[in-house]
Amino acid sequence: MIRITLLTLLIAYLSVYAWKDWFRTACWLVLLMAVFQHPDMPKSIAGIPGLNHWNFLFLNVFLSWLINRNKQKLTWEMPLHINTILIFYYFFIFAGVLRYFDDMTGISDLHAVYGWESMGSLTAVNEYLINCVKWVVPAMIIFDGCRNRQQYNFAVITLSLMFIFLALQVIKAMSFGSLIMSGDGLQRKAIKVISSNVGFHRVNISMIMSGAFWAVFCLKELVSVKKFLFIIIPACISIFLAMAMTGGRMGYITWLVLGFILCVFRWRKFLLLAPVLAAALFVFAPSTIDRLMQGVTPQTEELAPADFEKEEIDTYTITSGRVISWPVVWWHITEAPFLGYGREAMQNTGITMQIMVEYGEGEVFAHPHNAYLEWILDNGFIGAVPIFLFYFYILKYSWSLFKEKQTAVYVVTGGLCFALVFAFLFASTGSQTFYPREGAVGMWVAIALMLRIYIEREKLRKGLKSELID
Repeated sequence: MIRITLLTLLIAYLSVYAWKDWFRTACWLVLLMAVFQHPDMPKSIAGIPGLNHWNFLFLNVFLSWLINRNKQKLTWEMPLHINTILIFYYFFIFAGVLRYFDDMTGISDLHAVYGWESMGSLTAVNEYLINCVKWVVPAMIIFDGCRNRQQYNFAVITLSLMFIFLALQVIKAMSFGSLIMSGDGLQRKAIKVISSNVGFHRVNISMIMSGAFWAVFCLKELVSVKKFLFIIIPACISIFLAMAMTGGRMGYITWLVLGFILCVFRWRKFLLLAPVLAAALFVFAPSTIDRLMQGVTPQTEELAPADFEKEEIDTYTITSGRVISWPVVWWHITEAPFLGYGREAMQNTGITMQIMVEYGEGEVFAHPHNAYLEWILDNGFIGAVPIFLFYFYILKYSWSLFKEKQTAVYVVTGGLCFALVFAFLFASTGSQTFYPREGAVGMWVAIALMLRIYIEREKLRKGLKSELID
C-alpha cells in the first residue's frame, strides 16, 4: 500500500512537471517501464480499463509535447525515407487488424474446441492497434526533443537505468542459487518466477539483457576509467547475471555473437577475457552451460517426441519444439505469399489447432516463435518490405556511427543502438515479434537517439551548427 501511494505521488508530480518539460518526463516514462509491468502494479484506476499510472503519465506527456512543440518552434527532422517506411509499417499493422476482424472463423473455432476465453473487440483493438502505437510514441517524443547534450545525457542515463533496474529485479526474484541448478531446473524456475515477479516473459528478458549488456558497455567511451570500473562494470555484471538466470539459450547465443562482432571491430583486447569468462561460468554458473548445451549433449531426461529421439543432435530440444511449427507455417506462407492472412494468422488459419491435434494439447503454438515467419504469415512478403528496409537502415546508420573514431558520442550512440537492434533481430529467429510491444520500448528509444545523432552529424558535415554535438 505504501509503495502504491508513493508511486501515485510520483506520477502526480511528473504529470504536472510534464507540462513544463515534456522531454525529461518522456525519459521518465521509459525508466518507469522497469517497474510498471510488475504484477503488483495497478492495472487500472477507478476500475477504468486501460487507465493506469503509466498511461495517465503518458497521456500528459503526449498532450504536452503535442501542444508545446509548436510553441518551441520545433521542426520534425526525421529523414523522409524513414518517415515513409514507418508509415507503411503501420499501414500493414492497421490493415492486419481490419482483416482480423473481417474473418475470425479460425480463432472462434479454436477457442470453442478448447474452451479458451475469446478476446473482446475493444481489447483486441487496444492490444493489436493502440498499444502498437503507444509503445513507440515515447521514442518519437525523445527524438523530437533531444536537441542538446544535457538532454541526450539524460535520455541515455534513464535508458540505461531501466535495463539495470530490470536486471536487479530478475536477480532478486531468481536468487544466486539458480546459477548452480540443472539446466532443466533453471528453465522451469525462470518460467515460473520471472513472469510473476518482474512482469516480462523470461525469453523477452533474455533478449533484452543480451543487447543491454553491450549497450551499457558502450558507455565506457563517454566516462573516465574510474567510472568505467566502478559504475559501468558492476552494471554490466548485473545485466549479465540477469540474462544468465533467464535460462534463455537464444539470449546466450545472441550475447556471444554480438560481443564478438563489437569486440573484433573496436575492443579486441577484451577478447582475451573470453577464456576467463568461460571458466567462471563452468565454476560459478554451471546451470547456464547445461542449459545452453541441451539438445547437443545427451540428457538424462527425454523430453522430445519419439520422432526426434534417434537424432544425435536433438533439434526438438534445441529449438524448444519450434521444428514442429516452422514447416507448417512456411507451407501456409507459400499458399498466400504476397499479403498473408491478417493478424493472428497462426490461430486463424488453423495451424495452432492442427499442431495440437497432431502432437497433443501440450504443444500450444499460438504464434510461430519466429518474428520473421509471424510477420510474413500475417502480412505477406509485400508487407515485409517496409520492415526489412527499416531495420536495414537502422543497422546501417548505427554501424556507421559506431565506426567513427574521433567523436565518442557517435561511437556510444551507434554501438548502443546497434547492440539493442541486432539483439532483437537475431533473437527474432526463435521468438519476439515485429509488432511493437512493451519489451521493445528501450530498443525504440535507442533507435530514436541514434537517428537524432545521425541527423546532427549530417548537419555538421554540411557546415551547419549542432548544439548537441558541439
